[in-house]
Amino acid sequence: MIIAVVIRVIEILFGLFALALFLRVLLPWFKIAPTNPVLRFVITLTEPLVRPVRSWLGGGRAWVTGVGYLDFAPVAAFMLLWLAEALLVRLLLLIAFPPVWLLSPAADPARWINGVLGWVFQLYSFALLLRVVFDWIRVPRLQKFTTFLWRITEPVLAPIRRILPRWGGLDFSPVVAVLALSLLQMVLQGIIRSLF
Repeated sequence: MIIAVVIRVIEILFGLFALALFLRVLLPWFKIAPTNPVLRFVITLTEPLVRPVRSWLGGGRAWVTGVGYLDFAPVAAFMLLWLAEALLVRLLLLIAFPPVWLLSPAADPARWINGVLGWVFQLYSFALLLRVVFDWIRVPRLQKFTTFLWRITEPVLAPIRRILPRWGGLDFSPVVAVLALSLLQMVLQGIIRSLF
Protein backbone atom coordinates (compact mmCIF):
# COMPACT_ATOMS: atom_id res chain seq x y z
CA MET A 1 0.00 0.00 0.00
CA ILE A 2 2.78 2.44 0.97
CA ILE A 3 4.76 1.54 -2.17
CA ALA A 4 1.66 2.17 -4.31
CA VAL A 5 1.25 5.65 -2.76
CA VAL A 6 4.96 6.42 -3.24
CA ILE A 7 4.81 5.31 -6.88
CA ARG A 8 1.70 7.45 -7.46
CA VAL A 9 3.40 10.51 -5.95
CA ILE A 10 6.51 9.89 -8.08
CA GLU A 11 4.37 9.61 -11.23
CA ILE A 12 2.58 12.89 -10.43
CA LEU A 13 5.79 14.80 -9.64
CA PHE A 14 7.65 13.44 -12.66
CA GLY A 15 4.59 14.12 -14.84
CA LEU A 16 4.38 17.77 -13.73
CA PHE A 17 8.10 18.27 -14.31
CA ALA A 18 7.84 16.60 -17.72
CA LEU A 19 4.96 18.97 -18.57
CA ALA A 20 7.16 21.92 -17.61
CA LEU A 21 9.94 20.64 -19.90
CA PHE A 22 7.41 20.18 -22.70
CA LEU A 23 6.19 23.77 -22.25
CA ARG A 24 9.79 24.99 -22.24
CA VAL A 25 10.29 23.44 -25.68
CA LEU A 26 6.87 24.44 -27.03
CA LEU A 27 6.32 28.04 -25.85
CA PRO A 28 9.26 29.64 -27.73
CA TRP A 29 7.86 28.18 -30.97
CA PHE A 30 4.77 30.34 -30.44
CA LYS A 31 6.98 33.44 -30.12
CA ILE A 32 6.17 33.88 -26.42
CA ALA A 33 8.21 36.79 -25.03
CA PRO A 34 11.03 35.77 -22.66
CA THR A 35 9.58 38.19 -20.08
CA ASN A 36 6.28 36.26 -19.97
CA PRO A 37 5.74 35.13 -16.34
CA VAL A 38 4.64 31.62 -17.36
CA LEU A 39 7.73 31.08 -19.52
CA ARG A 40 10.00 32.56 -16.84
CA PHE A 41 8.48 30.24 -14.22
CA VAL A 42 8.92 27.21 -16.50
CA ILE A 43 12.55 28.11 -17.21
CA THR A 44 13.29 28.72 -13.51
CA LEU A 45 11.71 25.39 -12.57
CA THR A 46 13.48 23.30 -15.20
CA GLU A 47 16.87 25.03 -15.35
CA PRO A 48 18.47 22.89 -12.56
CA LEU A 49 18.02 19.83 -14.80
CA VAL A 50 18.45 21.47 -18.21
CA ARG A 51 21.70 23.32 -17.36
CA PRO A 52 23.85 20.22 -16.65
CA VAL A 53 22.34 18.43 -19.65
CA ARG A 54 23.18 21.40 -21.88
CA SER A 55 26.71 21.48 -20.49
CA TRP A 56 27.11 17.75 -21.15
CA LEU A 57 25.82 18.17 -24.72
CA GLY A 58 28.30 20.97 -25.36
CA GLY A 59 25.75 23.74 -25.83
CA GLY A 60 22.65 21.70 -26.52
CA ARG A 61 22.04 22.98 -30.06
CA ALA A 62 21.16 20.19 -32.46
CA TRP A 63 20.32 20.05 -36.14
CA VAL A 64 16.79 18.78 -36.74
CA THR A 65 15.98 17.59 -40.26
CA GLY A 66 13.46 19.92 -41.90
CA VAL A 67 13.45 22.37 -38.97
CA GLY A 68 16.97 23.69 -38.47
CA TYR A 69 18.84 24.22 -35.22
CA LEU A 70 16.93 23.43 -32.03
CA ASP A 71 17.79 23.74 -28.35
CA PHE A 72 17.96 20.00 -27.73
CA ALA A 73 18.83 20.23 -24.01
CA PRO A 74 15.19 20.33 -22.74
CA VAL A 75 14.30 17.42 -25.06
CA ALA A 76 17.26 15.38 -23.79
CA ALA A 77 16.31 16.29 -20.20
CA PHE A 78 12.75 15.09 -20.89
CA MET A 79 14.06 11.75 -22.21
CA LEU A 80 16.37 11.31 -19.20
CA LEU A 81 13.51 12.16 -16.83
CA TRP A 82 11.22 9.62 -18.51
CA LEU A 83 13.93 6.95 -18.29
CA ALA A 84 14.66 7.77 -14.63
CA GLU A 85 10.96 7.54 -13.73
CA ALA A 86 10.57 4.19 -15.51
CA LEU A 87 13.64 2.73 -13.76
CA LEU A 88 12.64 4.09 -10.34
CA VAL A 89 9.07 2.77 -10.55
CA ARG A 90 10.28 -0.64 -11.74
CA LEU A 91 12.85 -0.79 -8.93
CA LEU A 92 10.19 0.05 -6.32
CA LEU A 93 7.89 -2.64 -7.73
CA LEU A 94 10.71 -5.20 -7.59
CA ILE A 95 11.43 -4.26 -3.97
CA ALA A 96 7.76 -4.43 -2.99
CA PHE A 97 6.84 -7.54 -4.97
CA PRO A 98 10.01 -9.52 -5.74
CA PRO A 99 8.99 -12.27 -8.15
CA VAL A 100 9.81 -15.85 -7.15
CA TRP A 101 11.65 -16.46 -10.42
CA LEU A 102 14.02 -13.56 -9.65
CA LEU A 103 14.74 -14.64 -6.06
CA SER A 104 15.16 -18.31 -6.96
CA PRO A 105 15.75 -19.11 -10.66
CA ALA A 106 15.60 -22.85 -9.95
CA ALA A 107 12.04 -22.48 -8.62
CA ASP A 108 10.71 -21.42 -12.02
CA PRO A 109 13.43 -21.53 -14.72
CA ALA A 110 11.02 -20.75 -17.57
CA ARG A 111 9.90 -17.47 -15.99
CA TRP A 112 13.51 -16.58 -15.13
CA ILE A 113 14.71 -17.14 -18.71
CA ASN A 114 11.66 -15.37 -20.15
CA GLY A 115 12.17 -12.44 -17.76
CA VAL A 116 15.79 -11.97 -18.83
CA LEU A 117 14.79 -12.44 -22.48
CA GLY A 118 12.06 -9.82 -22.10
CA TRP A 119 14.52 -7.29 -20.69
CA VAL A 120 16.92 -7.92 -23.60
CA PHE A 121 14.16 -7.37 -26.16
CA GLN A 122 12.98 -4.22 -24.35
CA LEU A 123 16.50 -2.78 -24.31
CA TYR A 124 16.95 -3.48 -28.01
CA SER A 125 13.54 -1.94 -28.83
CA PHE A 126 14.59 1.13 -26.82
CA ALA A 127 17.82 1.29 -28.85
CA LEU A 128 15.73 1.24 -32.04
CA LEU A 129 13.60 4.11 -30.70
CA LEU A 130 16.73 6.13 -29.91
CA ARG A 131 18.05 5.37 -33.39
CA VAL A 132 14.89 6.93 -34.89
CA VAL A 133 15.30 10.05 -32.71
CA PHE A 134 18.97 10.52 -33.59
CA ASP A 135 18.32 9.94 -37.29
CA TRP A 136 16.24 13.15 -37.17
CA ILE A 137 18.28 15.08 -34.62
CA ARG A 138 22.04 15.58 -34.96
CA VAL A 139 23.92 16.19 -31.71
CA PRO A 140 27.67 16.46 -32.45
CA ARG A 141 28.59 15.75 -28.82
CA LEU A 142 26.80 12.37 -29.01
CA GLN A 143 28.49 11.23 -32.23
CA LYS A 144 30.18 8.22 -30.57
CA PHE A 145 26.92 7.15 -28.94
CA THR A 146 24.95 7.45 -32.20
CA THR A 147 27.67 5.45 -34.00
CA PHE A 148 27.31 2.74 -31.34
CA LEU A 149 23.51 2.77 -31.80
CA TRP A 150 23.94 2.50 -35.57
CA ARG A 151 26.28 -0.49 -35.24
CA ILE A 152 24.00 -2.50 -32.95
CA THR A 153 20.75 -1.73 -34.82
CA GLU A 154 21.86 -1.70 -38.47
CA PRO A 155 22.23 -5.53 -38.76
CA VAL A 156 18.49 -5.79 -38.01
CA LEU A 157 17.35 -2.74 -39.98
CA ALA A 158 19.41 -3.27 -43.16
CA PRO A 159 17.62 -6.46 -44.35
CA ILE A 160 14.21 -4.89 -43.63
CA ARG A 161 15.20 -1.74 -45.51
CA ARG A 162 16.16 -3.81 -48.57
CA ILE A 163 12.66 -5.31 -48.67
CA LEU A 164 10.61 -2.33 -47.48
CA PRO A 165 10.88 0.78 -49.66
CA ARG A 166 10.73 4.29 -48.22
CA TRP A 167 7.24 5.82 -48.29
CA GLY A 168 7.22 9.56 -48.77
CA GLY A 169 10.87 9.71 -47.77
CA LEU A 170 10.15 8.06 -44.41
CA ASP A 171 12.01 4.98 -43.19
CA PHE A 172 9.57 2.55 -41.56
CA SER A 173 12.14 -0.20 -40.97
CA PRO A 174 12.44 0.55 -37.20
CA VAL A 175 8.65 0.15 -36.79
CA VAL A 176 8.73 -3.18 -38.64
CA ALA A 177 11.77 -4.25 -36.59
CA VAL A 178 10.02 -3.51 -33.26
CA LEU A 179 6.92 -5.45 -34.39
CA ALA A 180 9.06 -8.37 -35.60
CA LEU A 181 11.02 -8.41 -32.33
CA SER A 182 7.76 -8.46 -30.34
CA LEU A 183 6.51 -11.44 -32.35
CA LEU A 184 9.88 -13.21 -32.01
CA GLN A 185 9.82 -12.61 -28.25
CA MET A 186 6.33 -14.12 -27.99
CA VAL A 187 7.38 -17.19 -30.01
CA LEU A 188 10.61 -17.76 -28.06
CA GLN A 189 8.92 -17.31 -24.70
CA GLY A 190 6.19 -19.75 -25.74
CA ILE A 191 8.81 -22.33 -26.73
CA ILE A 192 10.67 -21.87 -23.44
CA ARG A 193 7.45 -22.30 -21.44
CA SER A 194 6.70 -25.52 -23.32
CA LEU A 195 10.20 -26.88 -22.66
CA PHE A 196 9.97 -26.44 -18.88
